[in-house]
Amino acid sequence: MRGISRQLIESIAVADNSEFAQEIEQKVNTLVSLAVEDMSHSIPFVSVENCILQPVTENFSGALTPESEYVYFLGFMSPQIELNCTQYNDSWKKFKERLAFAWNNSKKPKKRKKRKKNEDVSSVKEYEYETEKYNLDSLKDDLQKAFVKNLITTSIVYNNENNLRIIGRDEFGPKTQIYIYPCLLEGDDYKFFISRKKGFFKVNFLKRAELINEKIERVGYDYITMIKIFNSLFRSTSKYSVMPNQIFIESLLYNVPDELFEGNDIYDNFIKIVNYLNLTDVSEFKSIANPELKINEDKLTKSNQVAFLKFINSLDTINS
Repeated sequence: MRGISRQLIESIAVADNSEFAQEIEQKVNTLVSLAVEDMSHSIPFVSVENCILQPVTENFSGALTPESEYVYFLGFMSPQIELNCTQYNDSWKKFKERLAFAWNNSKKPKKRKKRKKNEDVSSVKEYEYETEKYNLDSLKDDLQKAFVKNLITTSIVYNNENNLRIIGRDEFGPKTQIYIYPCLLEGDDYKFFISRKKGFFKVNFLKRAELINEKIERVGYDYITMIKIFNSLFRSTSKYSVMPNQIFIESLLYNVPDELFEGNDIYDNFIKIVNYLNLTDVSEFKSIANPELKINEDKLTKSNQVAFLKFINSLDTINS
């Protein structure tokens, strides 16, 4: 395969940043525990005991590369917050409040670095709430404040539409990006509020974990190594240097026949798998998150088939 050298594939396969990844995982767990503990003193809906931090992307399967982002769902068990999400709220008032908050913070971006260690940060320490109005947006805003309080001053927490993005060269490394999606937890389901009309979108990873482990039992960790190879190659061909949808990639390689993983030559196996995927209608593959659905039917994977076909067609152009 032109442009895909044995050296390239083998170098991706043997690259090991597991020690760094474990360090990041420990830091994120500690940060979340401290933040939630701080919030629990003022907000009755929040406690360390009623929340779970769930890895979502490469950190779910362990197919991590140096370019990996660390993405988590932070699920809270709270019927009150769920109720508040579905009730009517004054969207215009909320927009003005959020705009004012953004404007006030944009006028003093350098204060974070100048803050002394023992300085009073009362604006960060206080979490005000009204029982009938406290929803996932409120929770996300308070989490941002709590994260800022428990990070060093050179780390930054961005408040995005449905997640918090954390970067910190000194604390997590120069290229590390951490995304935390606050959501609700009901049993084993992570629930994201879409709108009053559409309600909640549910995600359950139990079947995904079960099938990943089944594949590993049958073919060994070459399954995870192959996910890592596809991740790296996809990112190198992506216009915006982004990782592929992990559930989609996991599903593709889960559906690949086990015999294509046989043998100790990872490069030969890679070539066989790429050729197989080129000759197969992948739309018939089952989703690893929900085997009752095909990958073009599952909401978690159905929008990724076109990008995958472009990726497969571009493999010959990758520089070795």
